[in-house]
Amino acid sequence: MNTKKVLAGLSAIVLAASMTACGGSSDTSSETTGTEADITTTEATEWTGDNIEVEALDESNTLDIDISGQTLKWLGIYDLNPTNDSPERSPELALFEDTYGAKIEYQPTTSDKRFDDLATAILGGTPPDIFVYEWRTFPYDISKNQYQPIDDLVDWNDPKWADVKDTADKFTYKGQHYIAPLGYAFNDTQVLMYNKTTIENEGFEDPYELYLAGEWDWDAFTDMMKTFVESGNDRYGIGGWWANAFVYTCGDTIVTYDGTTFTNNIRSEKIERAQAEIKDIFVNNLVKRGWIGGEAAFVDDSLLFYSMGTWAYNAAAESRPDDVIQIVPFPKDPESDTYYVSNKVQAYMWVKGSTNADCVKAWLDCNRTVNYEDTYKQATKEKYLANNAGWTSEMYDLVMDFYDDSKFTQAYDYGYGLSTDMSDTVMTYLYEGCVNEQYEDWISAREEYYPVVQSEVDAYNE
Repeated sequence: MNTKKVLAGLSAIVLAASMTACGGSSDTSSETTGTEADITTTEATEWTGDNIEVEALDESNTLDIDISGQTLKWLGIYDLNPTNDSPERSPELALFEDTYGAKIEYQPTTSDKRFDDLATAILGGTPPDIFVYEWRTFPYDISKNQYQPIDDLVDWNDPKWADVKDTADKFTYKGQHYIAPLGYAFNDTQVLMYNKTTIENEGFEDPYELYLAGEWDWDAFTDMMKTFVESGNDRYGIGGWWANAFVYTCGDTIVTYDGTTFTNNIRSEKIERAQAEIKDIFVNNLVKRGWIGGEAAFVDDSLLFYSMGTWAYNAAAESRPDDVIQIVPFPKDPESDTYYVSNKVQAYMWVKGSTNADCVKAWLDCNRTVNYEDTYKQATKEKYLANNAGWTSEMYDLVMDFYDDSKFTQAYDYGYGLSTDMSDTVMTYLYEGCVNEQYEDWISAREEYYPVVQSEVDAYNE
């Protein structure tokens, strides 16, 4: 097979209908965070602009399989093929089509019906081959026989897969891998933003510089917000979707998993301390209530920090074109030297009943290649910056750093995946209930829900 040029338009697909560190649907009565429908991108992100030439795979880098003329069936809420609204091929699709001669058949569904449609197709003997990874995938949908393991499809000794095997190992179920992490769900990363001009005018130290010095912690964060609010009328310290990300910075999560056993960790002292900090932020009237879009976050200089997925950054930056809207990680626990984040896993699931193993294997390999090889990673960055005028190279690199385990440690909460009730209701209540005024005291809320979480955990440990 000869190496050939392909015009691979780097249109980014936002995988799954869940934001970083947010599972299922949020409480519709929420005033601070909004519903998940508000904060979740459920369609493919539409990018325009010039195509960027990238190399297709040559024979030395291809899998020893023949799938020419075959079709991979994809059930999803967006098309992986080019559309009228998004005419460019993604690099992974270009590799899949031009290197292996295969194609993708799109089987459309909707956000409301996607799980029902998947179950119906499996039961009816007409399953698709792939479905997107979502929070409830692990372990709930796997335990319901919706998917099959991928150990026969992935060579974990291959450097491109060895690079993500530690993450994959965190999602083994009954000794088998079901999730092959592909790369970075960039648009789903939850970040903290601020206007550098406002920070300078208030005489504050730059939070990003404090982060680089290892001094960006809860104390610096809350002190800065209190000073800002006390220095003027109608001022707020923080707004947007933030409480869950703040709790993750303590390093503990409500449900943990060691590869075999799920553990109810709701009584963690670290979580208790983080919740106490949130309570302090709330009772000092530092929180701006209600839904805030990126375009409205900094327009009147009344908000010091704004938190949302990175998809909101462009609007925030473009609303203040003469200023710099900076990104900074959430502050660390002052009792820890570690910065914790919770990033969504980007993956496709191999659907139960699919016999199209070679096509799935090639598709996973093409996706991983695009997220591993420097040529493709650089092209993806260039395309993103070209199509998102508010972004700078420095901001982009900082978000990518969130996936660097030498700089950040992942805090993944398995509670979102235990059941639909946990993902849709319980976890949102526990993480964000204080800010949403659903409870006044974390200890009483924790003890009320301890048996609920324990019952969910016990169902998998029997």
